[in-house]
Amino acid sequence: MKLRISALFVFVLVVTLVPAALPQMESAPVIYTYVSQFQIPRANWAAYSEDSEKSIIPVLEKSLADGSIISWSTSETVVHTADGYTHGAAWSATSIAGLMKVLDEVRKSAPRPSQIAATKHEDLLLQTRMYHNGTGEPTYLRGVCAAAKPDKPDNYAATLKKLLFPTFEEQLKKGVATYYGLDEQYVNTSAPSMRCLIIGYPNAESIDKWATAINTTIGKWSSAEREEFAAASVPDSRRDFLTRITHSGHK
Repeated sequence: MKLRISALFVFVLVVTLVPAALPQMESAPVIYTYVSQFQIPRANWAAYSEDSEKSIIPVLEKSLADGSIISWSTSETVVHTADGYTHGAAWSATSIAGLMKVLDEVRKSAPRPSQIAATKHEDLLLQTRMYHNGTGEPTYLRGVCAAAKPDKPDNYAATLKKLLFPTFEEQLKKGVATYYGLDEQYVNTSAPSMRCLIIGYPNAESIDKWATAINTTIGKWSSAEREEFAAASVPDSRRDFLTRITHSGHK
């Protein structure tokens, strides 16, 4: 996972449509996700979307149907940065073999013109161990990424689970969110301690409702809880992203 804003877009699809969570989060299977992202010039956005519908989307639909993967998505960023990625595609599976089977199929065909026109490209391989699905499909995905303390990276997840997950569960039951999960890299292409909390929303109104609920919870924290939360990550390392899903499929 990337600390710099230009790379945060990639985390969008690791959590788009993972399997329904089991009763206990810890018993849910690890989900692996391959993400391919591009920086597309604005003049080529429409062409990129058209090319995706003709090339990668058919492969992803077929791979979902034959059981190679459990979900797939394409998306576009909402909050752009000067050097950030604008479009991407991702697919998830319960095994690395499932991901690679799709990648092999995608690479059998030549790159589409809009992909060749991209000014930047990057791939990531992620894993998600802590997640929970609600109901419905996400339209927006919000990512809140931070660097956990390198000497105690697991403390960040433990602190989130203790202080915020109860509120996350409440919002999931109310339908305010469709999903929440904590992502990390499987193949480390940046600091291994980076973690991204991902939330899926059914609509824009839900983003406001979620923020209100979280701010209310934080407002009730004691001084000790505030210090505990602050101590779990590297100061000033937080970076956010917001994306919109354009196409998706899941089991």
